[in-house]
Formats: sequence, C-alpha cells, structure tokens
Amino acid sequence: MVSKRLTENYSMTQQEVAERLGVTQASVSNYARKARGMMLDLEIDENIARAADRVAELLASDKPDQREALRLMTEVCDYVRFNHTLCVLHEELEPGFKTEGCFACLGSLPTESGVIRLKTALLS
Repeated sequence: MVSKRLTENYSMTQQEVAERLGVTQASVSNYARKARGMMLDLEIDENIARAADRVAELLASDKPDQREALRLMTEVCDYVRFNHTLCVLHEELEPGFKTEGCFACLGSLPTESGVIRLKTALLS
C-alpha cells in the first residue's frame, strides 16, 4: 500500500521506494506486479488506508521521518491484530478454518500447543 502510494502519488522510482522502506527493489517490484501480497486487500479499511497515506507522506518528504513511519506501521499492525482483521481474511481464504480459539492475534498460542513447548525447549 505504501510503496504504491510512493510510486503513484510522489513519482518515486522503485529503487527510491525500496531505500525509504528498507527493502529491496525486487520486493517493491513484486508488490507492484501483485506477485506478492495480492490476497490481502487492506485498502477496504479506511483507518488502514489513512495510515498508509500518512506513512507515504512521511517517507516522501525531503527529510523522511522513518522512526515516525515505523511507529505508525506498528500501530497499524496492532490495529489489524486487535480488530481481528486477519481473522476475517483467513476465514475467506480457508472457509473450513475456524478462527474461534485461535490466539495468534493475541500474540500467543494455547499452552497445549507443541510450538510453545518447542520454543521453551529452544530457550532452555
């Protein structure tokens, strides 16, 4: 979303966008060609769209405030998690998948999860 805004609204090249976002030019190209990220259309949420506008504005300025852009992107990630935006998308992508009892958006998995035991084993 942000890379598209930077190229279309601020006439930046893919290389310039990549440098501002801290990714490769190939990544920007993949998103532009919809080779990546095409399953998620977060543009439908006006709060996320407005945040993407603001991040693009920050990064397009003569003195980009990357710290503030990162803070806003983190805020968007929190918004997506706490409003269960991905749960709705997940149910659409996998109709049989039940999001009830899923704790991923809460930042944890159920204690009976093998992932938790594996993670604990790796830490000890």
